[in-house]
Amino acid sequence: MADLAAYHGRSPAQLRPEEVQAWLYHLVIERKLAWSTCNVAINAVRKFWVLILGVPREQLTVMIPRPRSGWKLPQVLSVEEVERLLKAARKPHHRTFLMTVYATGLRVGEAVELRARHIDSERGQIRVDSGKGKKDRYTLLSPGLLAELRAHWRREQLSDWLFMGRYGQGPMSVAAGQYMYKAAAQRAGIAKTGGIHLLRHSFATHLLDNGVNLAVIQRLLGHAHLHTTARYLHLSRRGQESWRSSLDLLSAQNLDVLIKR
Repeated sequence: MADLAAYHGRSPAQLRPEEVQAWLYHLVIERKLAWSTCNVAINAVRKFWVLILGVPREQLTVMIPRPRSGWKLPQVLSVEEVERLLKAARKPHHRTFLMTVYATGLRVGEAVELRARHIDSERGQIRVDSGKGKKDRYTLLSPGLLAELRAHWRREQLSDWLFMGRYGQGPMSVAAGQYMYKAAAQRAGIAKTGGIHLLRHSFATHLLDNGVNLAVIQRLLGHAHLHTTARYLHLSRRGQESWRSSLDLLSAQNLDVLIKR
């Protein structure tokens, strides 16, 4: 709302609908902000108009049309690339952190908040407290990750947080986790874009490749809607060995003639 006021040089309460639309046009066309960012701006305007000024919600929908987000598929690391990434980690605790993100599908902000009490070794689960949307959930704890975490615990002489901050007080920062991934990816020669979040995408896609039900993956990732998880169907290679390109329907003899022309 401060940005809207600064753009027109007066209080948002004094602005006409077309002036608000001009500001939105400025955000989308001139500043080239992402649709998600523009949605945040629209939400702010909606709250102000409805709760403060008392404008009917139906009227606001007409005044400020909500933009549609594009559908973009994330990139995914292959199993071999994940192995290279973990081997390229600069320090043992870097490897443990990256392995944890990949093996659990946690968001980086959730991974840095892990504590000893979140590890349920008996049931093979990790508890996520107040994940996105302030929702609790459980995700996988594989035997391999449990062994790695135990070695990490002894090596780092920990008492509470699994991944301590730089000065031994509180959890590690999100920025530090992102740096660990970037450094390892560079050393491993991985150029795919997406940062450490690629490990979460890879976790979901590799589970789908191995026959895990989509609804189960939704629960592990903490997605509110199944259609969010369904995008991994476009990335999975499950059943690909039985797929045939229409080009393969041509006889080998005719195809060989065409290639030689």
